[in-house]
Amino acid sequence: MSFSTEKRYGFIKDADGESYFLHQNEVIPEDRKRIAKGAVVKFDAVPTPKGMAARSVVVQENYPIYVSPGSDIIVSKSNACGRNNEAVFSLGRLHVESKSPDSAVDMLKQKARAVGCNAVLNLQRSSRTGRAWTNSNYKFTIHTFSAEIALVKHKTVTGDSEEAGRNQQALKEEIDAIKARRAPKNKSVFDAGGIGVVALVVVALILMIAMAS
Repeated sequence: MSFSTEKRYGFIKDADGESYFLHQNEVIPEDRKRIAKGAVVKFDAVPTPKGMAARSVVVQENYPIYVSPGSDIIVSKSNACGRNNEAVFSLGRLHVESKSPDSAVDMLKQKARAVGCNAVLNLQRSSRTGRAWTNSNYKFTIHTFSAEIALVKHKTVTGDSEEAGRNQQALKEEIDAIKARRAPKNKSVFDAGGIGVVALVVVALILMIAMAS
């Protein structure tokens, strides 16, 4: 069954391939919130001038299944990852730096894909001023991006409990495979200004150790 929550209608296809128009108003009131793409339903078939339609629609027992939302990496500034999509696993937050904002986002996407994830969520952006190694008077902008690396799936339903069980097992194996891979590392731009701060911290620590001994 196909169904658009936004448009409030869809089509039911029976075992013989016959298609029936379905409007949300024809679903019994207690099941209207349960109607979704892939749902298994019982209904009365009624002929209309525009073709066959479904009446007195009852939603049967349904089970969630999770499928790939597509091959593209999803990038979002929030938890939102697309209609009927759901983040089923998060690998944690990652930080990258680059002189180019586009390059920074591309790095996050590449790192997500490398570990088997397909989403960069809760994307945050900041910037700092970098200094050239050869000329400390030359300054440039370093763009810092951080995001949650996640696995997103498109959620639908099925009336087949065995299919749902196989789907849940496959999802668990996919998540376990992601966990088994080496976690991606943060990527920073080491400029003269940044290394200067690091050097000062190191010198301060050495002095503290020397004074303590």
